[in-house]
Formats: sequence, C-alpha cells, structure tokens
Amino acid sequence: MSKFDAANVTRMERMYASAPIAEQRAKTRAALALKAGEDGLEIGCGIGFLACEMAREIAPGGHVIGIDSSPDMITAARARAEREGFASNVEFIVGDAARLDFPSAKFDFVVAIQVYLYVAEIERALAEAARVLKPGARLVVVDTDWDSCVWFNGNRARHRRVMEARLGELSQPHLPPLLPALLRQAGLNLVTVEVHPILNRRYENNSFSAGLMEATPGIVTKFGIDPAEAEAWANDLRSRVAEDDYFFSLNRYLFLARKNDC
Repeated sequence: MSKFDAANVTRMERMYASAPIAEQRAKTRAALALKAGEDGLEIGCGIGFLACEMAREIAPGGHVIGIDSSPDMITAARARAEREGFASNVEFIVGDAARLDFPSAKFDFVVAIQVYLYVAEIERALAEAARVLKPGARLVVVDTDWDSCVWFNGNRARHRRVMEARLGELSQPHLPPLLPALLRQAGLNLVTVEVHPILNRRYENNSFSAGLMEATPGIVTKFGIDPAEAEAWANDLRSRVAEDDYFFSLNRYLFLARKNDC
C-alpha cells in the first residue's frame, strides 16, 4: 500500500470533509446496513472519518478496527476518535491489506475505500478480506477507474501527460471492471454495484479536485514530468475562477458483496 505522511493529513482533512466525499461515506454505510453490536474492519482507514461514523451506527456493543499502512494516518485517526468520543469502540492499528493479522471469520463486515488501487497483490488482499469475514457477512469496496476522470484544462496534451504520469503511483488504476471476477474468485458473491460521481464545477480550496491538484505535481515529477510542466498544469487549473471555467468529474464505484455461507 502507498505510504501517506504527515504532510498529507491536512490536505486529506479538507478533501474528506467535502460534500461529495461525505455523501460517498453515507452511501457506503447505507450499503453495509450496519446494526448495533456488529464488529467490523476498515482496510485503509486513513484519518478515521468513516470508522468513527460506523462506530456511531453500531453502538452500543459494536466495535470497529481500522488499519492503515501509514503511522501518520493512524495517529490522526486516533485523535479523531478521541475528539468525537469513540475511543472505546474504535481501534486503529498499522496493518497491511494483503496480510490481515486477524483470525478467520472474525468480522460482520469489512470495508475498503480507495485502498485496493494501491495494492499490487490484489488477489491476495481480496482473499484476506474474505477470510476474516464470517459466513454470509458483507464486504464493501469503493474504488476508481481513472479512465473516468474529466478535468477541463487549457492544454490537453500536457494534461494527458500529467494524468498518465500520475497513474504511476497506482498498482490498480483501472480496478472496477475487474472486481466482479476478482470477488467471485475470492469466494464472495457480488450483490450490487453503484456509481458515485464526484463533480466540482468551480475551483474551491476545500474541494476534492483542489486536494488532488495540490498533490499531483509532487507525484508526477517522480514519473518523468518536468517540475515546471507540472506547475504550469496546476496553475492553469488554479486560474480558472471565472463562471463556467472549471469542470472536474470522476466516477467511483461501490461494490457490495457477501461471503459464501459455506
């Protein structure tokens, strides 16, 4: 899994508090149909938004464990749980999506949001998720196919170069079309698939696309893009403050699956 350091925490706070991502979390919780007293696992918990929201819905008696590969994210998630009063029924630990350190058939639900695109061993990761689920329990995966990204930019050739380079950090940039077969191979029955679009029609500092824009130059320069070109790309987007001069859209796909009963 990709490592996210302390510098990313503030940026992610802004992105994850934005309306489209809050709506995505609400749809995720609705798909899980959480019940009081259940035990769940969030793979790639980040800064703890979803885990704390799920903890509220499974109280009293329920427990959520969140794992992330980044110690900085775990620290931020623990602080969030403490602030929101969920420290007693949410636990955050450093972990690996492809090597879950939990007994088999432990959880009523597992959720992985924008995590598996960073996981090279995707078959093993899904098999691990299935292993730790109880028979009949459910898994929700939300992930992006980056072919769905539409972002208005004044230099289309440069934009294509930047976005293609950005995929260099992802192990699975086009995972959603592959997931139905991968879930079945892992012993999971696909129940539903939904699409959740993220749409930003103006440049705002706290929007999802602004956070994406902020992170992109530092990523793409590791994959062959000249720093000046990366900054010119970002400056073009930042300059689009006139009415109807900014457009960003990206599709995320929500998969609900259940573990086979036997």
